Amino acid sequence: MLTRIYHKKDEQFNIEFFQDKECKQAFNFENVKNLYIELKEGDCTPIFKLSNKLWSLNIKANMFTPAWFLGLYDEAKLQTPLITLKDLENIDFSKYIPTDNVILFLSEDDVDKYTNNCKKRELNSQMDITEWFKIRDYKKITIFIESYTESEIKKTIDIAKKLKEKYGIEEVNVFALHCFVDLRPCYLPQISYLNGALTYHFFKVLTHIEQEQEDDFCFGGINTITTTNSTKIVCIQEDYYEHRPELKNKLNILDCYDIFNNWLQGE
Repeated sequence: MLTRIYHKKDEQFNIEFFQDKECKQAFNFENVKNLYIELKEGDCTPIFKLSNKLWSLNIKANMFTPAWFLGLYDEAKLQTPLITLKDLENIDFSKYIPTDNVILFLSEDDVDKYTNNCKKRELNSQMDITEWFKIRDYKKITIFIESYTESEIKKTIDIAKKLKEKYGIEEVNVFALHCFVDLRPCYLPQISYLNGALTYHFFKVLTHIEQEQEDDFCFGGINTITTTNSTKIVCIQEDYYEHRPELKNKLNILDCYDIFNNWLQGE
């Protein structure tokens, strides 16, 4: 079972660890085995601080965090094992995908990384969607992608349109392990902050402006998008759906805490 641990920096950039989200009760490190920590704005410093803290206390525990954005220093050595979504072996991501969907990978890299994580499903890898000769055999498709960015959203929208118009596919869904743009229904431009960089995302990137196509708001013809809360950019809050309640079931957010817990329990 995972134990959540929270953190905050003080004015001198020292990091403290807490039991509660409000960061009022100091964390009790007794008998911990698997710690779940969520990083803020891509700052990886808490991982190093927590690793050193565990080492100094002679505690042999694993650290879990959804994603690791350290870039060039990914090989940095930690005193304590760190496990991210990319490190989960034998976890079946296909259980989060409709059972009647065939999975489509858009790159060979994703095929190599995630074929073993999509069990009990027919898999298809295709760089050029127009060359997929078997495409007419399927009615429902889920596009599996590791990182969902603005450019990838444009790509999946184009693919969804082609699949439906040219090949008669009834349903196109997307599963994204990490989402780097704000997908929440909103009528104002969004500014998302991640890893020290501002990403400006205007709603016209994801939607058709024409009135008759407003049902595709934020999705551009994609039926559903399933992603994790690993980057903390996308989240579900009831007030985002007040004006468009029909969109509530189109955006599915998976809690990484639950994914890690299921993995630890062998589910």
